[in-house]
Amino acid sequence: MADLHEAVMKVLKEPQAIFDLIGDDVTRAARVFGIEIPKSEIEKKLMPRKAIVVRQSGLAGQSRGFVRVQRTLIDVACYGETPYEAELLRLKVNRFLKDFRRRMSEGFLLHSFDLVNGPIHVRETVTEWPYVLETWRCMASET
Repeated sequence: MADLHEAVMKVLKEPQAIFDLIGDDVTRAARVFGIEIPKSEIEKKLMPRKAIVVRQSGLAGQSRGFVRVQRTLIDVACYGETPYEAELLRLKVNRFLKDFRRRMSEGFLLHSFDLVNGPIHVRETVTEWPYVLETWRCMASET
């Protein structure tokens, strides 16, 4: 079954401007996670550092008819070593999602992203890691 988290995570790993901030040149992996930061990152004390967390925050509605198009709300949290570093990452992600052009990703045709809310500057309650939260409306159709 197609996973919208995976589809959005995959496209956020592609832009060089974002990879330059959150990528690891050795492993060629970008620090983009689904729903939450993995416990391994916490246990190894690898945070706070730049990372992106993507999570669905609700279904904003589906189109009627034969075309299965959904407009899902997606929260994108951009973490950083400091609030300012988190904001720098958010600016890159924001620019990418605003300029996004329709493409296939992990079983979805991602049509567009529209900013709904944010930026909201916050800190994790327990760890106090800084991050900036934005909510986007993602229009996508499962293929």
